[in-house]
Amino acid sequence: MSTSTPSFLVGTAISVYQNSGGTDTNWSEFELKRTGSGKPSIKGGVTCGKGANFWELYEEDIKRAASLKLNSFRLSIEWNRIEPTRGKIDEAGIARYHQIFDCLHRHKLEPMVTLHHFVHPNWFENLGGFTKEANIPIFVEFARTAFRHFGSKVKLWATFNEPGVMGFCGWIYGTFPPAKIIQWATAGRHMCNMLRAHTAAYQAIKAMPGGQGVQVGLVHNYMIYEPYTDTWAAKWYLQPVCNTMQYIWGTDILLKYFQTGKFLWQAPFGGRVEFDEGSKPGLDFIGMNYYGRVRIDWKFATLCKPGETMGDMPFALYGPDMFQGIKTLSSLQVPVYVTETGIPDRAGDKREKFFETYIPQIEKAIKEGIDVRGMFYWTLIDNFEWAEGYDIRFGLYEWNPDGTQKRVFRGDFNVAVKAFSSMHTLMTNAVKARKSS
Repeated sequence: MSTSTPSFLVGTAISVYQNSGGTDTNWSEFELKRTGSGKPSIKGGVTCGKGANFWELYEEDIKRAASLKLNSFRLSIEWNRIEPTRGKIDEAGIARYHQIFDCLHRHKLEPMVTLHHFVHPNWFENLGGFTKEANIPIFVEFARTAFRHFGSKVKLWATFNEPGVMGFCGWIYGTFPPAKIIQWATAGRHMCNMLRAHTAAYQAIKAMPGGQGVQVGLVHNYMIYEPYTDTWAAKWYLQPVCNTMQYIWGTDILLKYFQTGKFLWQAPFGGRVEFDEGSKPGLDFIGMNYYGRVRIDWKFATLCKPGETMGDMPFALYGPDMFQGIKTLSSLQVPVYVTETGIPDRAGDKREKFFETYIPQIEKAIKEGIDVRGMFYWTLIDNFEWAEGYDIRFGLYEWNPDGTQKRVFRGDFNVAVKAFSSMHTLMTNAVKARKSS
């Protein structure tokens, strides 16, 4: 096991559920349902199944990550694999995670864990999940359980992945469980209770033996929306839409909460939610997930401007927002990790452009004095991409749901190795230059 964390982490990020599936969770239940119009809830009518089966093939996949000259690996601790029935711990799940962490350390990959990456046991969903304040202590107890078992092997703990996204997609847009539409107040309450659960879990972990020796943070999705053109029509009706999307995505809400302890959700169509912690919440680092900028035209179609690159999802690679996102979140006065970034690129011909666009922006942030400590590429293997099913391919390695579990590197392996290797040198030198200035 490693005794010190590298000065800059270069890693890959996965969700264990997206790579291994699970039973009796909010997502496994949702995948079987249909929308109000009778369509499958997941594109193509697929379910996650076992996915790429990281749960059983973790040793091979961790070797693949190490071969890319990475030094870190972000993954989720799936609640349903630890506590499938309330109050009953699955010792086999505990043992498997120990094996995974031991394997990561053998390959000199520093683990970062996420306690909640959109998935929780169905019994928790049936209690109301994070829409109910009374359920916060239940999550906190899970956090204690996870830390009690794995605290000696993991130094970086994220409580939640993208609270704003889960609230928006689950309660306003309807593409995550429980697939509700335009329930503004519930979405705000959901986000509020997730942030409160973070604060309570942070305090609980810090109070446990070894808790003062680890870092506990949270991961936020940073995304900018803007009209494609600067016409009067865009200013009249598209800019308000963009403003609303950015508000409910939650960057300003999150910043205010962690800076003051005050939560305020005031959606444009009703639904005010307020809470005051009474003190500044605990936060040791902030994770930023950033992929690209969204530009919309008058038909709400997403476009990229001439010279820009768009992958297989509707956002364009846009370097300045990588820098601006890091700078914005650094106002929390804690270290920043880019916990997810990548490009959905089935053909494998755009990744080099991705590296050229974003690596210099991270280096720039460090040189300008921002405490950036890592970047994690999403993702190692093609996976179940939530409501998009298996259509969207982010993986460094191509994988198909054909039962073979075959992995083939997508694009040029040497280009990726060179890019990841360069980051170790670039970012370490940038940190040294910052400290000596």
